[in-house]
Amino acid sequence: MKGRPSSISALLVFLLTAVLCCSVTAEETAQVKIAVINMQKVVRKSVAGQKAMEKLNKKFENLQEKLRAKQDETKAFKEDLEKKGPLMNEAAKAEKEREYKKALRNFKDESDDAQFEMRQAESKSMEPVLKELEKVVSHIGEKHGYTLILEENMPGIYFIDSGVDITDEVIKAYDNEVKSKDKKGKE
Repeated sequence: MKGRPSSISALLVFLLTAVLCCSVTAEETAQVKIAVINMQKVVRKSVAGQKAMEKLNKKFENLQEKLRAKQDETKAFKEDLEKKGPLMNEAAKAEKEREYKKALRNFKDESDDAQFEMRQAESKSMEPVLKELEKVVSHIGEKHGYTLILEENMPGIYFIDSGVDITDEVIKAYDNEVKSKDKKGKE
């Protein structure tokens, strides 16, 4: 009988441990809820994103037009050099080739400047859009109890169930947010 109390004690300790291990708080049983969003699609399809992209496209077209004119000018200079080069003396030909190379370098510099300017303009015009979107996404996350909302195009994401994609919901909420701000601004 001496063996019995220790086996009962061991059984009680085991049962108590099992109960303690199995009893978890409500927080620990909460289901992890994850969603994904395609921010590029939100920017392309939302009203504010489209307006920002229109401004960027106009700026881009203006810069492109200036670059095209400069490129045509450089091309015409080269064609003129190729046409008249054989008729020129060596000193005049060398001078024209230096002028052409200088024009080519200037074109490349202007092209690089235009690309930099476009990146800056894109960053400047998209920053307020992305900040506002961050607020909208956070609000949706809190409202629907999401644990985590990920960018669909992040590296390392290889599969996404379409049921967790909230992109369209974000577009709709963002458009409503912009409309309500526009109404308040007009009042």
